[in-house]
Amino acid sequence: MHALSGAKEFGALFLRRWRNAFSTILFYIVQFLLVVWIFGTSYAMVVSCSTTMFQLRRKEPNRMEDYVATCAMSLLLCLLAFAAGLNVWLCAALNFAVPFFLVLWRCSQFTPKGHLGYAMTFVFLELRPPTLEQLPTQLAAVAFCCVLLVAALIINARVQHISSDPAEQITRSLLRLAQLLDDLAAGGDARAAGRELYELTRGFHRMGYDRRHLLELPDRQKRFYHLFALLFQRASYLITDQEAWKRARETPGFSQTMHTLAKLVRQLQQAEDPASRQQLSGKIQALLDHTDLPQGRLRIFYRSVLHTLLILCRESLHPRHGVSWHQVPWSAVWQDLLHRLSPKRFELRFALRLAVVMTVSCTISYLWEFEHTYWFPLHAYLLLQPSYEESAHRMVTRPVGTAIGCVLVHLVYPYLPGLPGVFLFSLVMISLMYCCTPGTWVHPIFSTAFALTMATLTVRETEAIWLRLLYLAMAVALVLVVNRFLLPNRRGPQFRRNLQELYQLQSTYWGVIRRSLRQPVDPALFSELLSQFHMVYHEAAQYIDQLPPEQAAFYRPRLVVLWNMFSELEQAESLIQTGAVTPAEVPPLDNLAAALETRICSLRDLETLRPEGLPQDELYYVLNRYLENARALCPIQPAAPAP
Repeated sequence: MHALSGAKEFGALFLRRWRNAFSTILFYIVQFLLVVWIFGTSYAMVVSCSTTMFQLRRKEPNRMEDYVATCAMSLLLCLLAFAAGLNVWLCAALNFAVPFFLVLWRCSQFTPKGHLGYAMTFVFLELRPPTLEQLPTQLAAVAFCCVLLVAALIINARVQHISSDPAEQITRSLLRLAQLLDDLAAGGDARAAGRELYELTRGFHRMGYDRRHLLELPDRQKRFYHLFALLFQRASYLITDQEAWKRARETPGFSQTMHTLAKLVRQLQQAEDPASRQQLSGKIQALLDHTDLPQGRLRIFYRSVLHTLLILCRESLHPRHGVSWHQVPWSAVWQDLLHRLSPKRFELRFALRLAVVMTVSCTISYLWEFEHTYWFPLHAYLLLQPSYEESAHRMVTRPVGTAIGCVLVHLVYPYLPGLPGVFLFSLVMISLMYCCTPGTWVHPIFSTAFALTMATLTVRETEAIWLRLLYLAMAVALVLVVNRFLLPNRRGPQFRRNLQELYQLQSTYWGVIRRSLRQPVDPALFSELLSQFHMVYHEAAQYIDQLPPEQAAFYRPRLVVLWNMFSELEQAESLIQTGAVTPAEVPPLDNLAAALETRICSLRDLETLRPEGLPQDELYYVLNRYLENARALCPIQPAAPAP
């Protein structure tokens, strides 16, 4: 009975995974057959690159500029992969520089594997480099696969109803926010609403962060995403603190306030032209001028949302075009680069390890003129992951799966009916591979079976098996050494660095607040700080969820306090930006900001700080809550998490 139940569960799981992977499998098979037919089997490696890109992007909204960038980058990486095969010096230099650059450019704590598609294209294409005479054909094959990739992504987006239109994404989110506000006004589930609002906040921060470029040109659509993230974050902040939420619900006029905000959010969603937005702006300004709520969390939330809606009414969803080079903020670009090159940053640590692994493995493969030496860098690339723990896990699962795959090929290969049987078996294996989760022991069974079966076209089956195992052992040894001694990115130390960065970002924010008291500051700077904070916060929260219950119970409330503090910081800046701070209030606020800028990182000497010299209004309330939260963290000496 148990066996029958297990078989049914396995069948249901396999069917779900097959359905999920079907579009990727179909795309691979169509590409493979067309490339082999048009260009020949020598160029089949190109198919894996474009299939990986499809697999990574098929559920994402893709714009026309994304398609153009993907095609152009793929062709450039093809040329760089060719150049890496010209001599040993270019091989070493490019295998260090290209992966290093791709990680710094594409990876973040939002997307720790953002480099994967492009890096795999470079690595795979250099594994079997073409001759100079074959290069035009390889470029043609890459271009052909890019065309198929774009066509497949467009078809998949229509079938799956994935929209790349920002207006449509924003419309759905605004309607959902209005519904949640109405539900909360009627006594709905605050915890569930808080989780959904947090995910919406993070989603918009990620969309804004994904619009980063090497040169940070003005991008109003990116700012628009950050503003919507701010809107959802303020609603999430209101209901996360259960005690404060309880007091807010007991405030007279709570239900009417929430319904009023829900109505305004719907009106913003419907305001498509400047005239209607201007009319709504006047209505919001009137509500700001006549706020009857008593001082407290609900009043702060209400006015903060009104301020954000007012800003959104004055913004345009459409980004600017034709930005000239003189508008590039070169100072900000340089500062951002220096920030990413800090040894404390996740991006630099991973970029350096990947660059060293690829340099060593590809150089050895280049110099060692032996059969299928490209399996060495291929294994090394797949074993090395952003975190030490994930790499260590793969160094166990991949050898196990590879060994099973070798046994499978050894048993099946003698019974394959010639070349058609080899190709059919290979396609079945690669199809099953796309149904599996990368990093598990099952995934390399099918990837190994596919690679070995294709390798039998040039070497004997037994020789291919021993070579596969040899190169895997070499890759495990290399990655083990690099992961152990070169800036290891263990999750425990990374978590401690993330906590420190959450404090450092608050110190930076206080410095920017001081600047904003003296001169106008680009609002995009505050958006970037808020986005960075939420990115680091989310990674820290994910790590806490994996800790033992007693350690998780220690860290989780403190992380929430840090989140509340940053929300209060942002609300203080909002009051400054909207003119709520009078000239007489600037000196005491500047003194308090200067003290907090230097003391918040170490949480020292906070007992004497008070928002003195400020009238007891909204700004006083926000700053006082911030100081209370900061002082609550002062005596805490956290136990070190597991390494």
